[in-house]
Amino acid sequence: MHRKCFFLIILSLVSFYSFGEITPVLIAGSPEPTIRVRVSKSLKNVIISGTDLNRTFHIGNQKKSFSGRKKIKFNCNLFGKNERFKDRGPTLLASLNSMTGLVTVGDKKYMGTVDIVSSVGNDSCDVVQETKLEDYISGLLAKEMNSAWPIEALKAQAVAARSYALHKMETDHVSKNLGRVAHYDLESSEKHQVSGTFFDITRNTDLATSETMGEVLITPSGKLTPIFFHAKCGGKILRPDQVWSNAVSGYDANPKGDYCHGHGLKDWEKEVTYERFVSFIKWLQKKKLIKVSNKITGHKKIKILKDDKDKNHMRLYWGDLHIVIKKPLFRRYFGRVLFPSNNFEMNWSSPKKAFLVSGSGLGHGVGMCQLGALDLAKKGWGYRKILAHYFPGHRLEKAY
Repeated sequence: MHRKCFFLIILSLVSFYSFGEITPVLIAGSPEPTIRVRVSKSLKNVIISGTDLNRTFHIGNQKKSFSGRKKIKFNCNLFGKNERFKDRGPTLLASLNSMTGLVTVGDKKYMGTVDIVSSVGNDSCDVVQETKLEDYISGLLAKEMNSAWPIEALKAQAVAARSYALHKMETDHVSKNLGRVAHYDLESSEKHQVSGTFFDITRNTDLATSETMGEVLITPSGKLTPIFFHAKCGGKILRPDQVWSNAVSGYDANPKGDYCHGHGLKDWEKEVTYERFVSFIKWLQKKKLIKVSNKITGHKKIKILKDDKDKNHMRLYWGDLHIVIKKPLFRRYFGRVLFPSNNFEMNWSSPKKAFLVSGSGLGHGVGMCQLGALDLAKKGWGYRKILAHYFPGHRLEKAY
């Protein structure tokens, strides 16, 4: 029986009566891990509801159970005024779960346990979902892909997302980056992965998850590395070192990226004013992201040398000064709206007095192209073949 069907039966009864790497420590036969996902942040108030709730206040270890339907409100802006929290960093305040397996936060239902964590500054709250990793993957698929897509594309996404999540968990990546205990393994956002709720789970996403249960991608030497994916490569797939400067084991090749052209928006065009471009150049020098012999000051004539989408760098002259810029730095500075991908070319337009940007694709361009995976699945490729194409330096392994 599928998870969703199981919980729907319970709900019916209730309503009737009321970039690092590691060697994997998980091996086949190990229990399924639990993941902690930050699903909301910086909330002034949090309303939790459910049936037969169990609540634990972690400071003082106060536990209480409630029969029937119950709604609990947390006034998060009061935590910062409490002397006990004044000098603390983010603190695990409370945890709530239900006999039904579901807890409602606002209008969203989550499986597992919901944690309330004080935010930085202790004047608001973050909401963290603790759930089994396979349930997390099943809900995620409808957000990171379309649940109506071919099952083999969904399976490929399930393996990629599971690998990414396990790497975050095993390396304690978020806490190490923050320099403190984070109380979550990753967040539900484009920064990490967009997760779903209970009602995002479908028969297709559940099937794709169960038929790949515990499968992850590792390097030939057995190392678990970050497994990346993006919406559309636009014809060019990049390595991590070409986008973020740091190399990652297993990403030694640039796979063919010609399979997404028939899906989604093919091309995009944007404009960058001269003034904004000048600010960008000065920012690059300040951050020491370009090598120049002289300090960049004032306003000079900018001449872009012949550019095309196949190039990962742009060459230009700032007056007599020659500058080479990695293209992903444009997206880092200007953002994803102005630069939807790292696959673009730029030229000066005298009539518009601006730099015209012509690009293809959507996302950072590293790892699996999701629309490419869709196309390959429609061509009859299985998920193993799809993953082997996009991750030739990795192999499948059962983690649990």
